[in-house]
Amino acid sequence: MFSCRFYLFCLVAILCISLCVGNSNAKKCVDTERHALLTFKAGLINQKGYLSSWAGEDCCKWKGITCDNSTGHVTVFEFSYEFYEETTMKGKIDSSICELQYLTFLSLSGNFEGKIPECIGSLGQMILLDLGGNGLVGAIPHALGNLSNLQTLDLSYNDYLVANDLEWVSRLSHLRYLDLSYANLNQAVDWMSLVSKLPSLSHIALDFCGLPQFNLNSIPKMNSSTLLDYLSLSGNHLNSSTLSWVLNVGEILTYVDLSSNELEGCIPKSFRSLCKLETLILFANKLSGQLSDYVSRLCSNSIRYLDLSHNQLNGSIPYTIGQLSNLFELSISSNNLTGIIDEAHLSNLSYLGSLYMDHTSLSFNFSSKWIPPFQLDNLYASSCHLGPNFPLWLKHQRALFELQISNTGISGSPPKWFWDLTPRLIYLNVSHNKLSGALPKLIPHIDFHIPEAEWDLSFNNFSGLLPKFLPSLGLLSVSNNIFSGSISSFCVTPFPILTYIDLSNNFLEGQLPNCWGQIQRLQVLNLAANKFSGRIPESLGSLPEIETIHLNNNNFSGEIPSLARCLKLKVMDFGDNNLGGTLPAWVGQNLDHLIILRLRVNKFKGRIPANLCNLLHLQVLDLSENNITGEIPECLNQITSLTNINFTRKTLSYSTSGYLIKFDDFEYGWFIDRGIFAWKGANREYGKNLGLLTAIDLSCNQLNGEIPVSMTKLAALASLNLSRNNLTGFIPNNIGHMKMLESLDLSKNYLYA
Repeated sequence: MFSCRFYLFCLVAILCISLCVGNSNAKKCVDTERHALLTFKAGLINQKGYLSSWAGEDCCKWKGITCDNSTGHVTVFEFSYEFYEETTMKGKIDSSICELQYLTFLSLSGNFEGKIPECIGSLGQMILLDLGGNGLVGAIPHALGNLSNLQTLDLSYNDYLVANDLEWVSRLSHLRYLDLSYANLNQAVDWMSLVSKLPSLSHIALDFCGLPQFNLNSIPKMNSSTLLDYLSLSGNHLNSSTLSWVLNVGEILTYVDLSSNELEGCIPKSFRSLCKLETLILFANKLSGQLSDYVSRLCSNSIRYLDLSHNQLNGSIPYTIGQLSNLFELSISSNNLTGIIDEAHLSNLSYLGSLYMDHTSLSFNFSSKWIPPFQLDNLYASSCHLGPNFPLWLKHQRALFELQISNTGISGSPPKWFWDLTPRLIYLNVSHNKLSGALPKLIPHIDFHIPEAEWDLSFNNFSGLLPKFLPSLGLLSVSNNIFSGSISSFCVTPFPILTYIDLSNNFLEGQLPNCWGQIQRLQVLNLAANKFSGRIPESLGSLPEIETIHLNNNNFSGEIPSLARCLKLKVMDFGDNNLGGTLPAWVGQNLDHLIILRLRVNKFKGRIPANLCNLLHLQVLDLSENNITGEIPECLNQITSLTNINFTRKTLSYSTSGYLIKFDDFEYGWFIDRGIFAWKGANREYGKNLGLLTAIDLSCNQLNGEIPVSMTKLAALASLNLSRNNLTGFIPNNIGHMKMLESLDLSKNYLYA
């Protein structure tokens, strides 16, 4: 989307320069047009004063406005969120804009909602209309087809726009650039005829539009003089007839994206006739066959970007891959590929910059003396076989930004040259190998700013002390290793952008440093299953963005410090420690978003605070194996998530900085939370299903009194354990109405039916 926006921005910039240069006697704006702009402004919410320049008599000097120097008429009106980041304007596109009859460029992206005014179709001098990336709704006005001079039309990324047909588009005879991506076009059966009716069209994008299928025989053969060079139809459930249609729309295509459709079989042999094709994106289809068939059906001299990932290709990598001598990016991830890949496959690919082969069964077999002719920016090879020795050819890849070699059978201590590469990496994943040894000091000189580095070293045999990590870290996972010692190094370096820390399942010990307030963007903190001791530091309570805290299975003691300011907290797991005191009242008073509260196996005493009933999103309450006394609160039936079967429950996930992360606990830029809970008498680990679990475990305490009848209204509860207490009286008759209940344990009490 950015490249398209940049193209539009350049067009606007060129026009602005041509209009503004050379006339020192430029006329002021036309008064009626100034009033129209002020009317437009009045309908907007401008939180940061973006329109503060809209004052005075000459609207030609207002921000986002350009006028014709000789007439004073407004010709350019542009507000684009990508180039004016400070704007937070919102509002509707007022029809007063239609009084600007001399507009040639109108670009309003990122801030507007409501319907597209019908009268925009009367702006007959319009060359560019960009309303992309807004929240516009309703039918696209057919009157836009009256813009006979229009060359660029972008209505993309407005998810609720609808067009039942595209006849109005076919009237735009000068149209060169069309992007209607994410509009609803599921009734527009005429979409495929646009190319034949628009001879000047060079760029068409209809991604995720719900395009209807078509009969290839009903479409006339296209004129070979068509100018179309960019075609993107991803996410439309189109079948394999589309591949033949692509060949029918012209031979000068340079970019084709048919990803996320229903394509089957192999690409036609005649694809080789597309000798200007540079980019072919076919990921996430049902394509099958040998990779060699695809290579032989492409024009070897032109192709630079080839993405066949997430399909059903099989067989090995053919040596003919080297014939694609201009190849810059090859993505064949998530296919059924097997066999050996050696230097003979890649030695002719001197322009190769990105190689994605992860989630295949390929084995790398390169000579230890091989020096690749290319410099990779990105290498994704997880689940391939690279080991057991560390791949020496990586030593020569000095341009790497992203390296994904998890679960590749590598063992031993990484060589020094590997750690010398790491300061440049924004994404490093070497997890699920058998790497060992201590980590070096990771603060060498950095020549440029790394935006948000993400490192996963988990599930290895790394040992020793944790080093001083780079301040540019956005995500750090070193779980399931054998690190020891304290983590005082986290207080030495500020981490202004760190959002995720996982140090769980190591042998770290000592008291936690009291410096967590300097990691203000932290969302996820997992220190579980270590040997930490002492009091939990108060600075944990000064994390405004924190959503998950796992401190379970350590030796923490004392009372829990106040986390009342952690208003976004969803998961609070402090189980299996030596914590004591009364259950904190601030949990029910402040943590409105809490979903999981796990304080099991501690030394808490006193009564269960009644204000826990205020936690309407609470799905798991585990206070088992403490010294809690008193009665079970009558108000638990106020917790909506446990009473309402239709309550929305979903995987507990948190956005990372946005890379396509493929950690075990990550899926495409989202961290998936995990936790261990007792279920039917056994401890079970929950990952994706954690957010779907509903359970109350108050077992092994000293609770007394009767089971509240109101508990039988917890219709969404799946597990209830009140065993090993001092409960008395009748078991409520209505307990049979809890139809979602799968596990019930009331044993070791003084109950009767």
